[in-house]
Amino acid sequence: HALTAYLTTTADTPPATAELRDHLRQWLPEHMLPGTFVTLETLPLTANGKVDRKALPAPDTAHPHPTGESVAPRTPLEEQLAATWAEVLGLDQVGVYDDFFELGGDSVLATKVMARLKDVVEGEELSLRVLFSSPNIAAMAAHVEAKRADGLRRPTFASVHGADSTEVSAKDLTLDRFLDARTIAEAPALPRSTGEPRTVLLTGASGYLGRFLCLEWLEHLASTGGRLICVVRGKDAAAARRRLVDAFGSGDAELARKFETLAAARLEVVAGDIAEPRLGLDDGTWARLADDVDLIVHSGALVNHVLPYPHLFEANVVGTAELIQLALTSRIKAFTYVSSLVVATSRAGQPALGEDPDVRVALPVQEVDGAYGRGYATSKWAGEVLLREAHDLCGLPVTTFRSSMILAHSRYTGQLNVSDVFTRILFSVIATGLAPRSFYRSVAEGGSRAHYDGLPVDFVTTAVLALGGRTTAGYQTFNLVNPHDDGISLDTFVDWLVDAGHRIERVDDYRDWLVRFESAMRALPEARRQHSALPLLRGLGEPEAPVGGSLLPSDRFRAAVQAAGIGSEKDIPHLSPSLIERYATDLRRLMSE
Repeated sequence: HALTAYLTTTADTPPATAELRDHLRQWLPEHMLPGTFVTLETLPLTANGKVDRKALPAPDTAHPHPTGESVAPRTPLEEQLAATWAEVLGLDQVGVYDDFFELGGDSVLATKVMARLKDVVEGEELSLRVLFSSPNIAAMAAHVEAKRADGLRRPTFASVHGADSTEVSAKDLTLDRFLDARTIAEAPALPRSTGEPRTVLLTGASGYLGRFLCLEWLEHLASTGGRLICVVRGKDAAAARRRLVDAFGSGDAELARKFETLAAARLEVVAGDIAEPRLGLDDGTWARLADDVDLIVHSGALVNHVLPYPHLFEANVVGTAELIQLALTSRIKAFTYVSSLVVATSRAGQPALGEDPDVRVALPVQEVDGAYGRGYATSKWAGEVLLREAHDLCGLPVTTFRSSMILAHSRYTGQLNVSDVFTRILFSVIATGLAPRSFYRSVAEGGSRAHYDGLPVDFVTTAVLALGGRTTAGYQTFNLVNPHDDGISLDTFVDWLVDAGHRIERVDDYRDWLVRFESAMRALPEARRQHSALPLLRGLGEPEAPVGGSLLPSDRFRAAVQAAGIGSEKDIPHLSPSLIERYATDLRRLMSE
């Protein structure tokens, strides 16, 4: 099904589709942007004042098409692309400058188009990223022709794993399939960055974790006289910088001022894309970074738990390989990789992976299927495999962090990751005033004392900098989790909310609570409902099995935190009532918007 948005406007002329999509990018990931916008004088309402979805006109009755003269395909390649687009979109014809998304395309239809193009564009494997960045026929054809003209054959899922593979092996991910032989051969003899890093390159800085890593590094480099370089998507450096500045403009004036002050003296933003060859950088910028950078912090990724591994391969696997190439050019640079705990917990029926095992040996094979989250987990696993290879063959110093749930900042207000599971659940409990007697199966049913595995983002960034920033040799992995068997759980958070004065009814029967919870969420105003736990209902179908502490062993991480004296407790912190009340304050503000 296509994603359609209905809107009303007070303007004489409705906003253009491109303008609306650009506006929504502030809150929605690319794959969630509507492909069709239907402007109405008023939204139809039910007797209860809710939007009457059944009365909304079918989007096909106002199917968009760019105004002005359509330019017909001019080359055989453009004709092939246009015919495929028209077939999937249900149109008679498509002009070469018509925008895919303005024609009604969205992430669902984009996936269908790219699947069809595998047979049309022989010798080239195109990813969804190409369509998102080149959303018209002319641009997509130019992309293909440029690759052919340059003789550029980037590694693809098909070339590395086999086109129709249903499982992938760590043995497929050899470094010579991603990097040229000369780089690999010469790397061991290159000079190495030593001591305190003076120039740090960060990816993913406009994301939730990334922006606080950006702030953490700016603070640190201000004290050492260093500088931070962030690779951010944008049409040019100015647009990329604006995008990063906008990421700090959400809710806390002190945070925005602090970033602005530090960034003025210590920050350089370059326009680039981890999914592009050489990160989308020109030769001069690439060479300058190769000479100047001491440490690469790779926090960027295409985070999508629906797309399968082949569609994440270019951004998350080839993108990591591009950064490894940079780390092995001119001189050896230390490498910090932000992975995920899903890598270590993805083995069905097997214990979670510790910090010592080589991921290539412990997890030699991964399945390729449509299971929720598996594609993303496999792409992060592949990144770890490549970094192990780079360390063994070239001596690349690597620190990998497998992070659990990253919670809100313990100091700054308005810094919620509104789309994550934890925030949605807490928001919905407060908004509906309903919680189960317990989110967990009882001890009598074989469970243990429950614990919620999450850490505030400010502790996470401090740990990543302190432990990753010191690496100049070796390969080490940290399971960045909250291991305390302290009984602090989702139930505890509800207790703290009640103690703070929130009116929350505890429902004894879990199934009864779930029915009432869903009904209450569906009755919320649309603005609140979009932040609710409705998308998570399937996962909430049964009480959780309680786990005392974390699923992942983390002895190395905890010992390193204690040795470095990280955080106010000089240890991995316990979650506190003050953090949950900060959530509640920010969520109430969100409800009032």
